[in-house]
Amino acid sequence: MRFVFLFLLLPALAFSQCVPNDWAGSYAGNMQIFGNNGLQQTIGVHLDLLPIDHSGVWSYNMSYVNLKNDEVVSTKAYKIVYSEQNKSCWMDEGDSLLIEMSLLDNCFFDHFELSEMFFNSSLCKEGDDLLFMITGGKKKPTFTSPFIDGAGGVVESMHVGFLQRVRLIKITP
Repeated sequence: MRFVFLFLLLPALAFSQCVPNDWAGSYAGNMQIFGNNGLQQTIGVHLDLLPIDHSGVWSYNMSYVNLKNDEVVSTKAYKIVYSEQNKSCWMDEGDSLLIEMSLLDNCFFDHFELSEMFFNSSLCKEGDDLLFMITGGKKKPTFTSPFIDGAGGVVESMHVGFLQRVRLIKITP
């Protein structure tokens, strides 16, 4: 009997290893896209975040919707995967592109660099909603501090050139 109980409990534990079960569902909201000159665009977003199987794999499908005619402009079909070997979560964007995600205080965070740009994103659970934000800019430092003895080096800062932000309201459990 204990063996059966453990067998039934393990799949539930696999889900909780990465994406909390209460995050599952469909969400919708309007994403605001900001640049250095302020608000550039608003676009509808629909997110489906659902468990695929008991191995800790979740679908993460984000569709972008034209607010004028409610047509889906594009859909990004990703997966969130728990790696038992690394004890970590990964966003699998397909084509061998994997981005490590850290779950801290009910928020996923990631930082990655691509094509001479840096990106920081977060996906946080706030009540029943999800708050998604991504910022980024050119990797080239825009300022380098003088040498700081206490830090043992210089600080290089990079200009954040864009912000995309959306509050996703849960529309289905």
